[in-house]
Amino acid sequence: MAKRTPFDEKYWNLAQAAAWVEFRERDLVEQFAIADRESYKALHMYPSMWPETRKRLNSIDELHHALEEGRLTASGYHVGEPDRLAQVPAAEWMDLVISPPIAYVAGELSTQKQRWSDVRVLSADIKRLWRDIGEVSLRTEFDWQAIRAIYEEIVARQPSMSKNKLIEELQLEFSERLNKDPPGRSSIQRRLKTWS
Repeated sequence: MAKRTPFDEKYWNLAQAAAWVEFRERDLVEQFAIADRESYKALHMYPSMWPETRKRLNSIDELHHALEEGRLTASGYHVGEPDRLAQVPAAEWMDLVISPPIAYVAGELSTQKQRWSDVRVLSADIKRLWRDIGEVSLRTEFDWQAIRAIYEEIVARQPSMSKNKLIEELQLEFSERLNKDPPGRSSIQRRLKTWS
């Protein structure tokens, strides 16, 4: 019988969830089973020291959007009821900032105030929303969730950029990050209509 690892656990903490969303690496999920804020920050501090195979596919914002929109649910211990595990309401994520493995109150980052502690998500839900890269490549030529995350990053950096320029920039970043040919202009345009 195969040994059970943190990757196989029913629940993942926010650092494990963020690592999977960003990188889709089983080893990182296992590494962050016992996580603190500094170890997660260190992962992002030195990209030049990453293994050659490591590619950032999404941002933590994608995880935050899924929680905020209710596509993903999380549980934790509310400060008002520290002994009772409860579901974090989707609406609360509008006021929270994910700083793996912690979710801080957005307006009180300087004091590192938490409304919920020990936040966790179902690993099966994370794996369903953000498929393993190998699994995605078998199903379809492109991981459109990863492409959307890149698109949203570009829009956040350059909100006044024209649609045509955004598509060009998206294709360029896709090629650079994933080292493969990007989807065609018409495919991206069709997706953009569903993302708006």
